[in-house]
Amino acid sequence: MLKNTNKQRVLSQSEKSGRRLAISDIHGCSKTLQSLLSKLQITSEDTLYFLGDYIDRGPDSSGVLDIIIKLKKEFPNVIPLSGNHEYQMLQAEKEYDEKSFYFYVQKLNNSTDLLNKKKKLRKKYRKFMKSLPYYIELEDYFLVHAGFDFKKENPFSDANILLNIRNFKYNKKKAKGKSIITGHSPTYYKKILKQAKQNNHIINLDNGCVYTKPHKIYDYKQLGKLCCFNLDTKELICQENIDLKKINKKDSR
Repeated sequence: MLKNTNKQRVLSQSEKSGRRLAISDIHGCSKTLQSLLSKLQITSEDTLYFLGDYIDRGPDSSGVLDIIIKLKKEFPNVIPLSGNHEYQMLQAEKEYDEKSFYFYVQKLNNSTDLLNKKKKLRKKYRKFMKSLPYYIELEDYFLVHAGFDFKKENPFSDANILLNIRNFKYNKKKAKGKSIITGHSPTYYKKILKQAKQNNHIINLDNGCVYTKPHKIYDYKQLGKLCCFNLDTKELICQENIDLKKINKKDSR
């Protein structure tokens, strides 16, 4: 069992005068992220939460990390969480031999831009990924990459669950009546919009940003957006994937 040693943070809503925004599952789509950020026009009064899975699958994992690292330096309230992809990348580097690790990064995840000339994770990316907490508790929300297993006596202690669980059931008592904002599981846009409008106890922001062409499981026509949720107004602000447009056009020739 993977234990969560990262301390939770409880932030007071009254301490924040700006917007509270959450974005999840960017998956290497740096241009899409930059376009969404341009729409948001972040200020120093805002708090911006990232819910993990910044890397892999898309064309520019390092670009996404560079954007977030830069944002953290420029703005005091940019708070990124870990996703399963960040955690697994660190574990793979630790556990695999050099050849296996490179295969994992190159063939399985399309993220060789994260590596240095020695085929190791670049120090700044390793340091960033190691620093990420697994969840955040606010006065009115829990923010986490995947979710919580409320069947457990302590649903906040196992990192493997926090980063990987799917289809978990809400428990009002253990969740302290707070809503839970997650990502991890690709969710069709209409469902996300419905969850947001109805102020559901669980709102999943992952619209499968990288799914922009036919897929064996998902209807890609209902996916492909990078979504941001305003925790206060319940507004959903989205950006269509622009990183993969040219790639998909080449594939269709």
